[in-house]
Amino acid sequence: MPIVTIADTIPGLKPALEGIFTPHGGVEAVIPKNGTTIYVKPNGIHFTPHTHTDPAVLEALLAYLRDHGYTRLAVMESCTGGNFTRLVFKVTGYTDICRRYEAEPIYLDEGPTVEVYLRDGTRARVSRRLHDEIIQRDDDPSASLKTGPSAISGPGFYMSLPKLKTHSMGTVTLGVKNQQAFPVDADRMEYHSHGTLHRRLAALYALTQPDFCIIEGLTATAHGHFPPTALLNECLVPMNLLIGGPDTLAVDVVGARVLGYSLEEVEHLRLCAEWGLGEGDIARIDVRGVPLSRFTERLPHKLLGRFHPDVRWVVGRTKACVEGCRGNSECIQEMLYNDYHGKGGWTLVCGSGFEEAGLDELPGDILIVGPCACEEVGDLLAQRYPDRRIYRVEAHNDLMTNTRYQARLMGVTPVMMVPLNPLVSAFTLLQAKLHGLTARVPPLLG
Repeated sequence: MPIVTIADTIPGLKPALEGIFTPHGGVEAVIPKNGTTIYVKPNGIHFTPHTHTDPAVLEALLAYLRDHGYTRLAVMESCTGGNFTRLVFKVTGYTDICRRYEAEPIYLDEGPTVEVYLRDGTRARVSRRLHDEIIQRDDDPSASLKTGPSAISGPGFYMSLPKLKTHSMGTVTLGVKNQQAFPVDADRMEYHSHGTLHRRLAALYALTQPDFCIIEGLTATAHGHFPPTALLNECLVPMNLLIGGPDTLAVDVVGARVLGYSLEEVEHLRLCAEWGLGEGDIARIDVRGVPLSRFTERLPHKLLGRFHPDVRWVVGRTKACVEGCRGNSECIQEMLYNDYHGKGGWTLVCGSGFEEAGLDELPGDILIVGPCACEEVGDLLAQRYPDRRIYRVEAHNDLMTNTRYQARLMGVTPVMMVPLNPLVSAFTLLQAKLHGLTARVPPLLG
């Protein structure tokens, strides 16, 4: 029976970390002192507040590990589409934290890649460093199937450090979904749809699993994984928790329960349990620390839906999935409108199965999002509105192009979305490109 501890952080982060590791014999029983590198994987999807693992928890964990004599530390991540990780680390303070604790920052969206085959029959390119030091250790014929810390083999100890968040497309985003960062940006797009997202997440988890997982729950994030800063007062719930254990699926099941969701309501967790990738039955998990009975509320996972009132949405009757083109278009617009005062007076088209009358008298310039809409009405709208600027996002779930064109239509310059001197942003991008950036980033000036 796996042990998952819910630790109260009110007495401090160090005692909370002690509480997480103590049921397993302490941190030195969990992580072997054999010169291994400890790879910490936070959720660093973006730099806006409460979208990423709280820097205070990352710092506390690195300090705790150093206090226990672990000196080979690394922090690895690959952020969301349309951004790049080196910039996220700089803005969030992760870069400074790494420097203070002599941890190597590893930008998984830079450098050589390797193609891997996934359990769902798909392929994905991942960082060669990730492949060689984390994924490939599971192919070592001398290593037994992992069941806990005693089974660690290979050059790296992999610790997941996700944030306690809901997700408008995945219901929750915790330890399992934290590995959505592993494929390069371009290889995430096609499988981010209603019929494929959860199975792809489970397949990425089947590729390799963390040796230990700690969910940062100082605050929980409701209404999706990417709350606009202007709406944070409606999206944050103070929790003051860390949730941890060696079975990431079990940790996620407990984390989902804290957010108000069962295994059956989170399809990627259900699939992982079905595939035997950990314990999914909460009745078979030894939950210690803060009792689950304390958590009685269900945090909503759907977006608040605060979109610009002067943007016309034309949504097809079929295939306008929340997990894909529609959901990400909504997320981008909610951010651009509320945080950057983006303007309206234009039209967004997505999905398929359009009624002819719904395409009449569309206001302003037009953005067509996704291959379904582009194929069905792209040429038709170009013929019907020859005097308009019509932008097309031809690929599925292309966050970079979608962000670029929505920002252009709303009068928002991408570089001004970054809370840094524009010259610093430009230099950081140059550094990333010199190191082989694989992420697709909008032009800084739009």
